[in-house]
Amino acid sequence: MSNTAKLWSAAKAMFERMRAAIGDAAALARRDWIGPKEQREIRAWLGPIIAMARKIVFIEAAALPRCAPPPAAKRAATRAKSPRPRTISIRLWPQQKRIGPRARQLGPPVLVRDIWRDRAREAAARHLAMVRFMRPTPHLQLSRRIEALARLIARPLAAARRLARKLRLMPRIAIKIGAALLPRTRLYDCPEYDTA
Repeated sequence: MSNTAKLWSAAKAMFERMRAAIGDAAALARRDWIGPKEQREIRAWLGPIIAMARKIVFIEAAALPRCAPPPAAKRAATRAKSPRPRTISIRLWPQQKRIGPRARQLGPPVLVRDIWRDRAREAAARHLAMVRFMRPTPHLQLSRRIEALARLIARPLAAARRLARKLRLMPRIAIKIGAALLPRTRLYDCPEYDTA
């Protein structure tokens, strides 16, 4: 048995232990409400497994052979044929920080481009305020994360290929993923967690 297979079997055992402790994703989604204390408890169980799964996917993605991506026309044709419903997935790489200029004009905007930029900023702020109320409830968000983690554990090779494509485009992400520390936890005591 390879090292990654041992790590995946440990991750599956951790996932089953978590499901025994907090319940199934479907049962969590059917509930009407969960309190902040229970949300913290679920996140405490869920966070270490997600971090470990990300590390194992990174190990597998780094081990995949570096081959050229398929042509864009072939990828677009396959996407156009089979429209799939959107599924929630676990983020495998860190988000890029968008750093722009911080200085803003002190007086009223004079140029047309400044007026349009201010209007676009105000529209984005209104949109974010509106979307905040359309966000699903915390128990639905947590149940979707549990389902996404179950899909990741069931099909890790697809996630490794996705991450390998991203690493081919942006190789510096590998440093951030590799240097990220696993969260400390007392809920899981398997040595594979520390190995990952």
